[in-house]
Amino acid sequence: MKDLIQKTITVLKFKVKTNLELINQNQVKIKEILSEPTSSKRNEVFEKHYEINKSLLTENNDFINIQLTLINFLEKYKSSSIFEKQGQKITLNVVKNKDELFNLTINGAIAYDFKHPLYNDDSFFKKLLDYYKSIEEYEKCQSLINLKALNK
Repeated sequence: MKDLIQKTITVLKFKVKTNLELINQNQVKIKEILSEPTSSKRNEVFEKHYEINKSLLTENNDFINIQLTLINFLEKYKSSSIFEKQGQKITLNVVKNKDELFNLTINGAIAYDFKHPLYNDDSFFKKLLDYYKSIEEYEKCQSLINLKALNK
């Protein structure tokens, strides 16, 4: 359970970071919009971006509060028997699609190993390799290839 809580915290951190990137992109657009002459169209576009940012900030606030609650829970019960392994089996029912699994995998929330839900999916494996190649993480590429070679 402790691992699942820590992975949840990691996923929440990733969502906060992603939301902040979107907020920053919207801020750039808002600055551009404000430099335009006043019009109803300008106000409409401004409001749209403003509402998106407002929503993302609210979401981030919730995500951060959940993270703090989970961190406090881990700290409070770190010596408790509540974290003893009892046939833990992490189910990924909350994961909606391959893209979400991909993001969780590259951010370390889900390990890519024999237990990974898409371990046998060749297109997912190729996407992982392509990603690590694009960011020049060649050691990671090699470890993925080695892992797959063990399965043959």
